[in-house]
Amino acid sequence: MDRDIELWKEDISIIRVEILFFKRMLTSSVFKELNSSEQKDSLVKDLTNVKEINESYSNQLMDFVNKLGKIKECDDVQCETFYLNNHTKFRKDIESHFSAYRFYKMNVILFFDSYLEDKI
Repeated sequence: MDRDIELWKEDISIIRVEILFFKRMLTSSVFKELNSSEQKDSLVKDLTNVKEINESYSNQLMDFVNKLGKIKECDDVQCETFYLNNHTKFRKDIESHFSAYRFYKMNVILFFDSYLEDKI
């Protein structure tokens, strides 16, 4: 579980940096010609949602880690199973978030690529 948690923290941090980069790129002068592009506007709008969702998962992860610390107080297998089941459920949720983010990220990269291809 510790390994999963460390990887999730790292992924959330990387997403934060990527979101900042994408926002700077989408609002930069490089793409100023596309001020009225529906695709660009949609990506910027989605970026705000992705950022909020990622921060929500960051908060949920911190809560999860805090609650997981109580596993040390378990005296029986049933108690440990409770925490393991919560871990499995949380893993499914957060990995779904990472998957959805990768899809969004791919769309942003393809947008950049198609625009830059036209300029080269």
